[in-house]
Amino acid sequence: MEIYRLILPAWAEIEFPYQRKVLEGQFTKEELLEHNAQGYNVYYLPNRPSSYTPGTIVDGSQIDTFEYVFVDFDLKENKYESKEAFTDFLFKFSLYPSRIVDSGNGIHVYWKVSDLDAMSFLKLQRKLMRYFKTDEAVAKIYQLMRVPGTINTKRQEDLRSCDILDEQPDIIYTAEQLDKALPLLTREDEAYCQQHYNKTYNKAEIMELNEKLPPKFGELLRRNQEAKDLFSGLTDDRSTADYRLGHILHANAFSQDEARSVLVNTAKAVSRATPHRLSYAQGIIDKVWTYELTGATEQLSSSVKDILTRSGDNLKGTRFPCHKYIDATAHGFRLGQIIGLVAGSGVGKTAMSLNMFEGFVKSNPDFIHFFVPLEQPANEIAERWKIMCGDNTALHDKVHILSNYNSEGGFRHLSLDEIKDYLMKFKKETNKQIGCVVIDHIGALKKKGKHGENQDLMEICHAMKGFAVETNTMLVMQSQAPREKAGIGDLELNKDSAYGTVFFESYCDYLVTIWQPLKRCYGQSKDCPTATAFKFCKIRHKKRDKDYIQEDVCYRLMFDSETEHMRELTQAEEKRFDFWNGQAIKLRGKDRKTDVIPYQSINWTKNETP
Repeated sequence: MEIYRLILPAWAEIEFPYQRKVLEGQFTKEELLEHNAQGYNVYYLPNRPSSYTPGTIVDGSQIDTFEYVFVDFDLKENKYESKEAFTDFLFKFSLYPSRIVDSGNGIHVYWKVSDLDAMSFLKLQRKLMRYFKTDEAVAKIYQLMRVPGTINTKRQEDLRSCDILDEQPDIIYTAEQLDKALPLLTREDEAYCQQHYNKTYNKAEIMELNEKLPPKFGELLRRNQEAKDLFSGLTDDRSTADYRLGHILHANAFSQDEARSVLVNTAKAVSRATPHRLSYAQGIIDKVWTYELTGATEQLSSSVKDILTRSGDNLKGTRFPCHKYIDATAHGFRLGQIIGLVAGSGVGKTAMSLNMFEGFVKSNPDFIHFFVPLEQPANEIAERWKIMCGDNTALHDKVHILSNYNSEGGFRHLSLDEIKDYLMKFKKETNKQIGCVVIDHIGALKKKGKHGENQDLMEICHAMKGFAVETNTMLVMQSQAPREKAGIGDLELNKDSAYGTVFFESYCDYLVTIWQPLKRCYGQSKDCPTATAFKFCKIRHKKRDKDYIQEDVCYRLMFDSETEHMRELTQAEEKRFDFWNGQAIKLRGKDRKTDVIPYQSINWTKNETP
């Protein structure tokens, strides 16, 4: 019998709070259909353990029987215009599938393989995923797939049937046949397969001495004299020199394997015996690549090594573009980073963050994105998103709102850890990658309340970077500036304006402040533009000769209150802005904040009381 996993969708968890969220084991067809009717999504393991003890939970290390490789095409990923477009491309492939399934939201395709093992399964999965441009997450040893003949119940208002379109049980291939029909595996995918295999089966990675230097190291030597001197051993302290070289390799996006092949060939390393050269180089890597430690067991959270592996072992993080008017640095926004967004009350933090959010959603359609309003109800944000999207309702599915209010209107008072735990659970249960996460705002997060406001805030700031890296997301964290810094919201803000500045700014990769310089003039004339000014108070990865946007330079955006969109100003609008900015400066100059209202005594009559 097959081994099944039944998962209750979010809507059913609310409607049936006493039902178990996950059921796993062996079920009859009748039992599966009964549970499916109760709301459970029904999945199975195409590749499974050869033996199973009822009542236990299967993990990847127990899977030792491999029969299928497969791909998962989802319409939401926008790689093909339709299911038909995908199947047209599928039928051009030289090896006809053993089974084709309409999953409701996409197509699942299976090839049965006679001599499949764990490693060949992993490599073929990566090859198939790359060739067909399908879901990258479907490349794990423990991989669930939806059971044909059941209903996809993820969305209560849109139930979809999962049905077999074609099945050819006699079509069976060898691993070699599939391997030859597909393009070569990339180095990054090779590394992913080995690391996932080692982690799943708890096997130590075997390293071999590589005498060959990577080509990119030659390029580094040509442009970096310090690296050349360090590698040649032109220093009295060669150990210190090699650690410094390790940091330079890290900063230039060398993978661990590439760095190891360099460090085993330094002047200090080659003076040692071969086994000692490896351990010497690995010791440097373990200290420099501090974020690549992994646990021996599968956990709810992902290690940073796994996150970097999924992004091609790029130590800078996966590029994650946004609107060009704000994402204009050579390094660019990347997953695992934090953008701190700071403004005074009522200035338009939410409008600015929604516009940044829209840029991330449109530029990264393969991801699901989360907006977490801690003070506003979910329906208010949903309505604003609807206005911004206009006719493009396809963007509605790309955005989830994690509300701070429950279905009865009660306040949850979410903490940063609770938000992170939910996102990790969402990723695990849906196999979807999360892109941008906006939290509005840091001051409204739940705090422990044991050590005082300042200490609690410091702990949240410490946790922000871990949140971004562990979830592998772009975290936009909003912070509110006090009235004395922001005025009525028309004063230029600096990095000292953030709530908890000394901690907050330290953990942000980018710090953006916003204000409305013309706010005092809005009531004077309809001709006064509704403009938002912003500047980067911090850019962690600065490239002054290449970055279009610079630190501490003010930029302007036009805000359309009808559509809630921001955009760059036209030349005519720039002229209008300059005129009204002069008027606003004059009005600010009339502020007499130091004036004191003179005290006047009041004589009360006997029959009057104050």
